[in-house]
Order: sequence, then structure tokens, then C-alpha cells
Amino acid sequence: MLDLQLTRWPLLSQIITQFHFIRPLWLVSLLPLAVIIYLKWRQDTLSSRQNQLPPHLQNALLIGDDGWKKQLPLKLLTVVMSFTIIICAGPTWQKEPSPFGEDKAPLLIVLDASTSMLEKDVVPSRLSRAKQKIQDLLTLREGGKTGLIVYSGTAHLAMPLTQDSAVFVPYLAAISPEIMPIEGKSAYKTLPLIKQQLKQLSSSQSNTSGTVILITDSVTTKDNQGFKDYFTHSSNQLLILAVGDTNRPSNFPLNIDSLNELSRLSHGKITQLSIDNSDVTWLNNQIKRHMQLSNNSVMPWEDLGYYLLIPVLLLMSLWFRRGWLVQWCMAFVLVSSISLYSPMSMAKMVSSKSTSSPSQQVTTLNLWEKTTQWWMDLWLTPDQQGQWYFNKNNYAKAAQHYQDPLHKGVAFYYAAEYQQAYAAFMAGIPDLQTALENTQQTNNHQEAREDSNIEVLLFNTANSLARQREYIAARDLLSSIVKRYPNNKPAKHNLNLIQNMIDEINRLSESQANTGELEQSQELPENEPQTADGADEQVLQSKIKKQTLSAEQILANEKIADKWLRRVEADPKYFLQNKFHLQTLSKKGNE
Repeated sequence: MLDLQLTRWPLLSQIITQFHFIRPLWLVSLLPLAVIIYLKWRQDTLSSRQNQLPPHLQNALLIGDDGWKKQLPLKLLTVVMSFTIIICAGPTWQKEPSPFGEDKAPLLIVLDASTSMLEKDVVPSRLSRAKQKIQDLLTLREGGKTGLIVYSGTAHLAMPLTQDSAVFVPYLAAISPEIMPIEGKSAYKTLPLIKQQLKQLSSSQSNTSGTVILITDSVTTKDNQGFKDYFTHSSNQLLILAVGDTNRPSNFPLNIDSLNELSRLSHGKITQLSIDNSDVTWLNNQIKRHMQLSNNSVMPWEDLGYYLLIPVLLLMSLWFRRGWLVQWCMAFVLVSSISLYSPMSMAKMVSSKSTSSPSQQVTTLNLWEKTTQWWMDLWLTPDQQGQWYFNKNNYAKAAQHYQDPLHKGVAFYYAAEYQQAYAAFMAGIPDLQTALENTQQTNNHQEAREDSNIEVLLFNTANSLARQREYIAARDLLSSIVKRYPNNKPAKHNLNLIQNMIDEINRLSESQANTGELEQSQELPENEPQTADGADEQVLQSKIKKQTLSAEQILANEKIADKWLRRVEADPKYFLQNKFHLQTLSKKGNE
């Protein structure tokens, strides 16, 4: 019963399972505080002149000083001091989000595409409703890598893990039993594809644990055994979405018992398709919870103690009551000092030689903004102010305040100002050529830390180039990073992605050249981004009837790109059908 309640309240579950203190030694201060409060209480009680009066006179002369109101300032001071000590201890139950979204939970969807999924016990059909639920889940996730595996008598990878839902959705819509090579229902055949995709994910992102969602109406004993053998020895999570309605007649009834058995054997969790969005919400919460519990993220824990400042400030408003001045002066000094150590001021400070950015804009501030800025300058450094705005998702303003090149570049990157992000990252690299050619091992701790910062700056610089469609420059820089830092797995992963993009653009350019259509040659501006190797070519003739367009020319000219894209088959249905059949024939040939 408790586990069911926790799954319905994921935040409560997260607090119960992960709550701890970042600086627990501060809690030791509660002991001397308790002693001091006790001694003060006893002293006031014993030394009070009221005790010298007879009891019958005390009852007649003393008004409003009995019960809970007795020594009320001291009681509230105890509460405030306790809160401030807890704030200093740093209560937390979640980690800070990664600036590049690396903490998004990866998801692999395994969809049953057999004939039974065409049953209409749920309207319009089981398969159609499953597709709708998948799209709702993609919308709810707002990022994160998602892959799609489909199966019937055979299993096939329809979409590798990707963050682009615009590419994912058309392939999902094309899934149907008619594109599957062999009829049947063999969920266990998806296991090699599941292992392959999650293994590639773990190689590109260290300490990454994913979630597999199986969407089907029944499984076999062989499926149960296969999934049990894999998931009982894996850190990955299995979720099951049972599709069907047991209360309505069907030629292939929903076998909920077999799915419950699979969930039990594989240490997974199961939910049934619902009319509302509760099933999708439940799946998303389980995905995030598994990511938070199982992944050993390198991001620091987020200090959440600043929420307690609100009740502390409310209690401090009683400072103006008569007779409370002495007690509350102490609390005011303490809380004021605590504000210096709020999470806004706990941002990491990285030394930097660069203190400004050429892209920083001067803005006119009104009186309120000037007052607010003056107050922030009084307590926070520019980098700490930048972190405060960054936590509020105001990335453009965060970039204006940051002085550290890495933080400034990340803020510009999140604000989609990729040229300014590139300039900020480069400002933190003293000499690019020296940074890439220096292969000496550093034994000094300070030098090793600086070299690690240079590695991060170089990697982010390459990402900024790629975002500007400067694929050639990004590829060259990533190649140099991989040579300089051979253990940098994200750089290797991005290098492969960009190289594949360049190769694909070049292939598309060659395909366009073979169509034989007559186009007018155009020479491109010098400042256009180089998206592929063909971008280095220049058109020497002023008028050429038969032209070979480079990838850069295709992407830079909107009319040419639209004309070329119209030749591409928009429906991936036949592509997937041919792909699946060829894969099946290839497997039979190997056997």
C-alpha cells in the first residue's frame, strides 16, 4: 500500500528515499543551542521577581503571561535558530540539473506490431491508442533520447535513440502489422536489439541507466524467461503498458495475467492503458524516478534549504514588537549571515582571465531594477548572480552577469546564441593551438584542474560550431580533442555523429547531381557555414547548364533545398517495410 502511494506521489517518494544533508556537521550546533536555550529558560524562570509573590497575588496581578504565551520571544527564537542551523546543513533530495541536459532519462520503447494489436476493444484500435500514448509521452518528457523497437514474428529497430521527436513521430505512425515480414508475437527477439541500443548509450554516456517500455497485450512463457534473464542482471528498468480491455469482447483478449507474471519475474512495473492521461503520467514519473535513483550523476546535490528562509523571514517580522528587540537582534544577525550562504551564492567559482564578453550588451535600468541590482551586488558576486538567473531559466541575463567563460558560454548556448557562446568559450582558452598540442602529463593538482577546464571548453566550443552548422570546423576540432584527450567519450560520440551528417550531406549532394536537372550556378558568400566537404568547392564558370550542387549550396539556398526535398519520399512506411524484409532475408542467409 505504501509503495502504491509513493508511485502516485513521485516527489514524496524522492524525498523519502534521497533526503539527506549536504553539510550534516552543522546539525551538531543543535546540541549547544538546546543547552543555551534551556539555561536561558531556567535563568528567566528562577530569577523572575514574579516568583516572590504569593500564588494568590500572582493569579490576580499577572495577565496574559500563562500557557503557551509565556516567554514567547524565547520560543520563537528557538524555532528561528533551529531553522537557520538546518539551512546551514543544506537539506537536499535532488541533484542540480546538467547544463547540457545530460540527466534526461533515456527511453527505449518496444511496441507490439502483431495482428492482435488491431483489435478494437479499445477505440480505434490497440495499436492506434498505443501510438497516441507514445506521442503523449514524448510531449511530456520534453527531451531525452527515445528509441523504438517493433516486433511480431521478428524484431526490428525502427528508430535508434534520438532526441528529435519530429523525426521519431513519422516512423512511429508508419508502424503496422502489414510492414512486418513474418506474423507472430515474439517479444523475446527484441532483447538483442535492446542490449545493443543500451550498450551504445552506456558507452557514450557513463553511468547511464535506461528504461524499457514494453507495449503489448500478451506475452509467452519464452518471453518471460528471456526478459527475466536480462533485467534481473541489469540496472535498466522494465515498464509494461498493457493494451486492451478485459471487459469487452475480443478475438485476442488481453492476457493481463501473463503480463503481471512478466512484471514480477523481471522486477518491473506494470500499468494498464487508461482513458485519461494518468497512465502516461505514471510512466513518465517512473522513468524520471529510476534515472534519479540509479544513475550516479557527477552533478552536485542542489541545496534546497533556502525554502526555509521564508518562514524565518515571517517570524523575523515580529522583531518590531515591543520587548522583543534584544532577542531578535541575535536572530537578525544570524539570518543575515545565512543569506550569504544561500544556494545562489553556492555556485561554483572557476578562476578566469576573461572578465567580459564582446557580445555583452548595455541595457538601461529603471529605478526598481537599479535597486534590485544594487541589493544583489551587495551580497552576490557577478558569477553568483549569473547562477541565480540561470537557475530561473533566464539564460540571456545570466550570460550578461557571468564572468567565467565556461559559465557565460553555457548560458549563451542555452539562450540559443551560439556565436556568442563560441566567443565566450574561446575567451577561456589562452592559446588554442597550444591547448591541442600539449600532450605532457600534469602531476600538479592545479595544472590538472586547469587542463580539465580546457578540455570542457574545447568540447563546448566544438558543440557551438556544430550548432552554427559549421560542421567541418566542428569535426576538425573534435578530431583534435579526441587525439589530445583519448578518454573523452562524449567527444568521440559527437565526432561520429557529425561525420555521419557530413557524409550524408555529401551523399545527398551526389544524388542531386545525378538527376541531370538544369540549374543555374550560384557562387556562395564567403561567410556561409561549411556544412560538408563539398563546401570547399568554388564555382569558376559564370554559367553552367549542368551543375553539381554541394551540400552547402543545397542547405544555404531555400528554394533549391525545397525543390530537392520534394523529391524525397515523405512516407517512411515503404522504407521500413523494405528494410525489415531485407534484414529478415539477411538473417536467414546467415543461418
